[in-house]
Amino acid sequence: MSSATLQDAPSVETFFNVAETETLALFEHLSFEFLEEFDVFAPAETGRTRDHEPPELMRGFLHCYYHDIYGIRPVERELRNTVVWLSCGFDRPPS
Repeated sequence: MSSATLQDAPSVETFFNVAETETLALFEHLSFEFLEEFDVFAPAETGRTRDHEPPELMRGFLHCYYHDIYGIRPVERELRNTVVWLSCGFDRPPS
């Protein structure tokens, strides 16, 4: 099966429709732990640790991206929504 054929498959179209509108439900099935392997996400040399882990941050940004929410303040407002920050895996609202 070619990629062009796959793109026209109803199940693939359904998946992308769900990915675009139901990001929070998708996070139950996606793993972003691979991000922790990249040096850019390592703790600072000064010993400062991260407040939030890369997987949670990626989920938060993906959720906002798919809902056309851009910019620091709009993203912050969206991530203050209890359902959103809990679904993204945060243990408290991000600051």
